[in-house]
Amino acid sequence: MENILQESGLSRVLHHMENHDVGTISASRSVYNSSENRKRSSSLKAKLLSKGYGVTEVDGVYVEDYGTSDAIEVKEISFFVVDLKDKGKLKKDLQELGEEFDQDSILFIPKGGDSSILIGTNYSAEYPGYGKSVVFSHKGMGKEGEFMTKVKGRPFIFESFIKESLPPDTNMGRWGVSSFAKKHWSEFE
Repeated sequence: MENILQESGLSRVLHHMENHDVGTISASRSVYNSSENRKRSSSLKAKLLSKGYGVTEVDGVYVEDYGTSDAIEVKEISFFVVDLKDKGKLKKDLQELGEEFDQDSILFIPKGGDSSILIGTNYSAEYPGYGKSVVFSHKGMGKEGEFMTKVKGRPFIFESFIKESLPPDTNMGRWGVSSFAKKHWSEFE
């Protein structure tokens, strides 16, 4: 059963990549403790939902000391974001939110999923550098790397599914998400 679920998760990612613009983003920073990072993540999620995007919470993975015997995996909450309504604003919105949450970069995958673009959103980050882009020409599904994601233990270069959220479809739901999106992350409980 676990393999079926893993395949389902990868199939869903591929389906979204082929049919919509998608991307990944995080609000986590090592300078904040886990409670603060959870609040930052809740704030980011609310902002994404308020813009009408489909949002799936995923495990972003970075390997410190990659390729050495001291290599260790560091996980953080990240989001796989889908422009379900094909509004064409996802890249811009992710860049702005990447800056707001002091992220080194965001990943944008244009509809079709044939390539992905890492875009620098932090002036102090060396790689890729603020406003600079690095284009990757293939998906690398099922492969490990310095920056990767794991779907129920199975690596791939995007993110693993933990909890999917769709934008609200009722007035009360939109009001609730909108009110959370206006708050600063430190105001979250």
